[in-house]
Amino acid sequence: MATPSTANYIIGKGILSFDRWDQDGLPTGMRDLGNAPNFTITPTVEMLDHFSSREQLKKKDLTVNISAGLTVKFTLDEFDKENLAIALFGTVSGQQITLMADTVLRGHLRFIGNPAAGPRFRVELWKVSLKPTSEVPFISEEWATVEFDGTVEADDTGHPSQPYGYIEQFWTS
Repeated sequence: MATPSTANYIIGKGILSFDRWDQDGLPTGMRDLGNAPNFTITPTVEMLDHFSSREQLKKKDLTVNISAGLTVKFTLDEFDKENLAIALFGTVSGQQITLMADTVLRGHLRFIGNPAAGPRFRVELWKVSLKPTSEVPFISEEWATVEFDGTVEADDTGHPSQPYGYIEQFWTS
């Protein structure tokens, strides 16, 4: 939809899935993470300033970007064994989670939008390193959640034309 249009305003909702890679870097299968009340993507840029030292007061004469990337944040509120394993760097065997068994948390992250209003998006991030950033609350007076941060890494080998992933609008609700 072209701008300006109120059809472009969004009340975001959707399904977040993760394919956690095993210790050999092989996919284990895309899995719905359950209810995710929050999912964000943030571009990051590191800049380097240069200053002239030709006068008493230094003056900034150039700024260049020296790195760029993407980060993600999301919150989960479904406490199944697989989500707990992700939150505690664990592995699952039957009904048991072995804690801190796999401290590398990397894989493919997918979001399929199902907004209450606005455009619908699909997000594919090929290679994401995640880390839990909150406590795992087993006792709580409110709905408990677990939060994650992630860094999107380039996958030049597997996806040379889209090394970080893509976002696609696939229809307007």
